[in-house]
Amino acid sequence: MKLSELNPGDRAIIAEVGHLSLPQMVKRKLLSMGITPNTQFSFIRRAPLGSGIELDLRGSKLCMRRDLADIIEVTKAND
Repeated sequence: MKLSELNPGDRAIIAEVGHLSLPQMVKRKLLSMGITPNTQFSFIRRAPLGSGIELDLRGSKLCMRRDLADIIEVTKAND
């Protein structure tokens, strides 16, 4: 499932970042923000108009645009 499909309070693990047609610059940006495969995180909230999301990732709060969240594949974590 896509990161953008999660609901607030969900915990998940990053499965894949981007796809083959994704520009290297975008993939490098995501990796530098800590979005790496097998990383567990919590989905905190969605922006009021749905344009962005907030994650709790490795003890830090991370905000990103929805279009970036659409290219990140995740699997829900069993709590």
